[in-house]
Amino acid sequence: MKNIFITGVDTDIGKTFVSIGLLLAAQNKGLNVGYFKPFQSGAYIKNDETIAPDLYELKKFSNIPSKYSYLFNGEVSPHLASILDNIEVDIEKVKQDYSEFSSKFDMTIIEGAGGFYCPAVKGKLFIDIIKELNKVQKLETIVVTTSKLGRLNHTLMTLELAKINKIDIKGLIINDVSDSQTLSEENFVKELKMFSDVNILANIKHIKNPDKNRIIDAFKEINL
Repeated sequence: MKNIFITGVDTDIGKTFVSIGLLLAAQNKGLNVGYFKPFQSGAYIKNDETIAPDLYELKKFSNIPSKYSYLFNGEVSPHLASILDNIEVDIEKVKQDYSEFSSKFDMTIIEGAGGFYCPAVKGKLFIDIIKELNKVQKLETIVVTTSKLGRLNHTLMTLELAKINKIDIKGLIINDVSDSQTLSEENFVKELKMFSDVNILANIKHIKNPDKNRIIDAFKEINL
């Protein structure tokens, strides 16, 4: 049983897309997989149904089982969203959900929100949530970044935080790589390797109009 937590160096970095890609590729190899989102913000109503955005994205491409522990309305950090919705979060419920859900699969992808220091619940950041979940079932963490200008700083700081907090980093996925790169983007990996020994799992090219087969093809060579 393999459990992988997906974090990012920032928000809107492609964590959900990477989660979907890893799940589809693993399923295509015959693995039984599941997707767990402890805290889902940004819920909305569509055709009289309450939609959990990231789980909804996954369902566009597959019937892979998915679960959240808490669903909030606000498009803000889970901590702030829980306050706005007047919902008291119980971290023990999250841990129990994680244990029960992940036990059903060969591989479970657990997706966070924002980055390590995004507020998750009262008194806890997402880096603390990783530690709590790891006490229940061992997990590894994949960091999602891009090669855009300024991301090297964010990426190195994220990796340093992981080292300080003894977070087991499986590797880095560089997402949304353009065919026509700037000088900064072309040198991203070279400069990253100057200051870090992180394992780069993949460079995922930008996929225009993604479908299931294109996504599987983009992620199929990643060895988890």
